[in-house]
Amino acid sequence: MRKSTARTTGLLLAACAIASLAGQAAAPKAPSDLEVLTKALARPLAALQGRMPTVAVTLDGRYRHDGREESVRLAIASAGGGRYGLELKSRPFTFTLVRDAQAFHLLVPSRKVAVVGAGAAVPEAEMAPRQLLASVSAALPPEAKSIFALLSTAEPGAVALLLQSFLQLERVPAPAGAPGVAVFTAKKPAGKGTLSIEVAPDGSSVQALRWRGQGDEASLSIAIRDKAALPPTATDGLQVLRVPRGELERMLGRALPRAIDVLHYNHAGPLPRDEVRTAGRGRLVVKHGARLCTLEGSPYEIGFQHGRLLKGEMGHLMDSVLCAVGIAYTLEKRAWFPDVMRGAFKRLEPHIPEEYLEEMKGLADGASVPLETVQLASVFPALFHCSGFAVMGKATQGGKLYHGRVLDYMTEVGLQREAVVFVVKKRGAIPFANVGYAGFIGCVSGMNAQRVALGEMGGGGEGLWDGTPMPILMRMGLERAKSLNQVCDIFRKAKRTCEYYYVFSDGKIPDAVGVGATPDKIEFIRPGQPHPKLPTPVADCVLLSAGSRYKHLVRKVQAGFGHIDKDAALDLMRRPVAMRSNLHDVLFVPQDLTFHVANARGSKPACDQPYTPYNLRTILTQMAHPTTTK
Repeated sequence: MRKSTARTTGLLLAACAIASLAGQAAAPKAPSDLEVLTKALARPLAALQGRMPTVAVTLDGRYRHDGREESVRLAIASAGGGRYGLELKSRPFTFTLVRDAQAFHLLVPSRKVAVVGAGAAVPEAEMAPRQLLASVSAALPPEAKSIFALLSTAEPGAVALLLQSFLQLERVPAPAGAPGVAVFTAKKPAGKGTLSIEVAPDGSSVQALRWRGQGDEASLSIAIRDKAALPPTATDGLQVLRVPRGELERMLGRALPRAIDVLHYNHAGPLPRDEVRTAGRGRLVVKHGARLCTLEGSPYEIGFQHGRLLKGEMGHLMDSVLCAVGIAYTLEKRAWFPDVMRGAFKRLEPHIPEEYLEEMKGLADGASVPLETVQLASVFPALFHCSGFAVMGKATQGGKLYHGRVLDYMTEVGLQREAVVFVVKKRGAIPFANVGYAGFIGCVSGMNAQRVALGEMGGGGEGLWDGTPMPILMRMGLERAKSLNQVCDIFRKAKRTCEYYYVFSDGKIPDAVGVGATPDKIEFIRPGQPHPKLPTPVADCVLLSAGSRYKHLVRKVQAGFGHIDKDAALDLMRRPVAMRSNLHDVLFVPQDLTFHVANARGSKPACDQPYTPYNLRTILTQMAHPTTTK
């Protein structure tokens, strides 16, 4: 336990003890400052704890930094019976959310859209007040969770005593122009500034919190009223999407806590704890923050093992891609995301081999989630903006083949937190490694036991779904191709979707090829071959990227030509070849059956993180001869 947490806990216990003894014995008269704070905290705490039948709270926040001032207003109205409204007004984003007995409304004028879920309110729905507060509280970081729990249960006197003791509050003269206002300033520094609390002239409530630092200033004004009216839900000038109320509340109710969790993670970046889990022949080993999951058996069995071993991580990822991203997609595209995904899966399903549908069923059963959740996640739009390369022959030391894969995609929704390296031995298929994420059976970066490695880069063409999903097609290539020619043939004959680019390599030759593919056309670019989209070919190299990132990649390869080794190949994947959204980097060394993986951590890109080395041959040997050693 941290010292600050222990100190806070001790003060809380002391405060609660004082409060409990107050009715049993005459206590010394409390200082007037403590009485003022106690009275001022009564209404805010009653509102937070749900002890006011109806209440309206308005929070006006301002922040000034380097001479620039930002402001935001948040108005919350609780009308009882699970009915409430929330209005946020700020420069970047403004929206209104209203939950009443007949419908749930999300109005976003800046996107010119209103999402309306009609139907009767369900008391236990994710956006019901009690359930929403519980899920938001659970997503808070430990320190904030402790404070929230305290404020949600404690009496005003206990909170006042805790604030006065912990912050070392002292009363100071009211500022000019604010007669009757009681001002308390914290003697204990708050970050690099000073915190003060202002109490309304009639003493009925805290009316403002202010923070002042060196040249910076922040304030939060608070207004609390007993009577509440829900915000208007007029949709004039907005495109109205009418959707199932249950789906809308479930998506929002899971997206909001996930957003809080990801924001905290992006700042703190905690690593998962070391542990070992088993499920049948499946095994998950977490060591130094890296997850290695080995799966073995029939398609259903490897799916079930996957779901059972990674149920929690899978749930977090689904909240990101199907809920948080789903809401953002809905507002941006003005189309209901679940319906878009259902339509995509309906068109894709006829082109998905039965073995992968069975694996999806096993994954759903193992994780105890609806099959549709797994299906929709499996066709999540792969709009990647990435880079990839293969260098060999005269370009490298000893002619060694290095196949680099840079994945740039959506680090802001926390996908990196659920990263997993899978090694899979599926019955009747070539064993392979898949650098992926909990809950996804598809592949975007992988290498098989035949020394064939694949990496994907996204293009355009979203909506061209009449074919095999790209991640499933990648899986098919890994499981079926024993050579570079075979994997090229698989992709050539496949019913493809959208627009994608790839780098395929084969360590047995060694050789590699760049690929550009749409539903109607496929091109194969040999090492050193010129192409209109790749205007600067380099001998014995396949270099795929875009814009200035491509030019930088070419310059770095040219500068190191003939001397590129493993470390130099890893260096090729650093910024600016990698983008700020660099989710994971992989360097395959197919001749040795080894690969090196780096995942983003928090908001820091993968290219700035340490690489974890893996040896596919060693892992497969350990799977063939399992031991009880953990």
